[in-house]
Amino acid sequence: MSSSLGCTKEVLQQVNQFWSMLDDLSQNDPQSYQKFIEKQMKQGTDYNAPPQPDSCLLTEMLEPKKGLLYINVCGWKRVPTPADENKPGPGDQSNKTKNLIQVISSSVTAQPPRQQHQLTVNSDPRDLSRSLELTVELPKVQSITECHLSISQDDVLLEVEDMYHLHLELPDTVNEESASATFNKKKRILTLQVSIL
Repeated sequence: MSSSLGCTKEVLQQVNQFWSMLDDLSQNDPQSYQKFIEKQMKQGTDYNAPPQPDSCLLTEMLEPKKGLLYINVCGWKRVPTPADENKPGPGDQSNKTKNLIQVISSSVTAQPPRQQHQLTVNSDPRDLSRSLELTVELPKVQSITECHLSISQDDVLLEVEDMYHLHLELPDTVNEESASATFNKKKRILTLQVSIL
């Protein structure tokens, strides 16, 4: 009991010293203090950010019921990159639990293929307006109803279930309200046009 109290007192003493140092810095060098606080806030924001999507794996389940299984893989800044990819990282549980991941099926299917696309910037010299045109080849698509297309001011997402996936960061900010898309059934090409802000 007395050892834990001693540790608590030491920690409190270190915290008090740290606060005193920050108080001195804020009074004697406000610019350095501001930079220090901004750096700490940015690192805190990065550290507390949620995991970010990286990729999606698709495999087939054989039991108990045959079907597709999607596995989302995320990256998280809280988990450091291993120094050696052949050695276990900090989240390794191999020494505690065996068979943590059970192989359901060995027939792993890759992520849907990326389709051919072209992004061009068009200019109208009459009114100096500019627009983006995205053309995407979709040879396996029969109808536009198979496509899920969404656009924001800075990116486009096109998905066709189990066939295609395209996520594109746009080079310019666009007015998503002006977006229009057409699908040429004969050529199997989707064309998206949107005005640049």
